[in-house]
Amino acid sequence: MATSNLKCAFSSLSLSASVDQQTGSLSVFDVVDEIRAPQVPIHVQMLVLTLVWEKPKDQGHFDGRVFIHILTPDGKQAMIGNGDLKIPSDQRRVKAIFRLGGFPLMQFGSHRFVVSWVNAAGAKEGENLLDFEVVQVAEQPGPGAGPAGGPAKPGMAH
Repeated sequence: MATSNLKCAFSSLSLSASVDQQTGSLSVFDVVDEIRAPQVPIHVQMLVLTLVWEKPKDQGHFDGRVFIHILTPDGKQAMIGNGDLKIPSDQRRVKAIFRLGGFPLMQFGSHRFVVSWVNAAGAKEGENLLDFEVVQVAEQPGPGAGPAGGPAKPGMAH
């Protein structure tokens, strides 16, 4: 069986993303490379991993699986998701949006999502890395410190 050379053509870590069902256009909102917090643990309401895979023009269908791991600053790793990765013969690209709701961050420092994919035989085809930092910042002032006297928004750097 020939190697597929399936590659990741685009990836991002953000707070939101969508694919327009009529046009197929992908939109990514609020790209994240740093999350600021006064203390940990915290739960981020939603983290979104967006990926676009592309196969060579002359390749038929692709059937495989995708795995998502997180590496934390203390050197530990955990699988946080997996699923089927299928691209029909008549399609060259596939878009995937993985929404991680209530995502816990337990420590400050460098975090890395590792997205890897394997073919139907289980042979690794490739991987993509998405890095972000969790940075400690001074405690935000209490209620009334936000715009128009409302609560201050949590610190997210994009």
